[in-house]
Amino acid sequence: MRRVLSFIFGWCFIIVCVVFSIKSTALNPDFYIPKYEEMDLASDIGVSKKDLNQSIRLLLEYLDDKRADIKGHITWYGVSQETFNEKETSHMVDVKALYQNALRVAKTALIILVLIVLYFYWNEKELMFAYLSKGFLTAMFTFILILVFLMLFFLIFYPSLSRNFHHLECFYLVSFFDIV
Repeated sequence: MRRVLSFIFGWCFIIVCVVFSIKSTALNPDFYIPKYEEMDLASDIGVSKKDLNQSIRLLLEYLDDKRADIKGHITWYGVSQETFNEKETSHMVDVKALYQNALRVAKTALIILVLIVLYFYWNEKELMFAYLSKGFLTAMFTFILILVFLMLFFLIFYPSLSRNFHHLECFYLVSFFDIV
């Protein structure tokens, strides 16, 4: 029982660290704005710095569930238009759902992590750090094995997966244009 709980603790710790690291970096406009200014991205894509920064904030607020929609307007090469087109908007609906689900999983993992720490604190105070550190190391070893397996899988099978995906995508496009 203690080994299983410590292993679950390790996985919960990894999940919490990964998801909240992404949240603190990827949803921070200060991560993007200086890089975009350094690259002079606004002039490269034909918008003002103000519009680019507003679109970044709009997107990040939407993903972080601080906005109900992703609608906004920018001036692109002198023409006022919506910030994101229909395809980008529908894609971001899916991205937001994935991100919000990842946050739910991380919050649940954090609760489980705290409960496991409390369990060990009340029942195994002297050996608590030994159990939790061993569980973390075991979970980390498992996590690394999974990553290595996935890397090998993609290194071996990516060319054929990519070729088949694009062949399938082209097939559907050709079929669509044959119908129209």
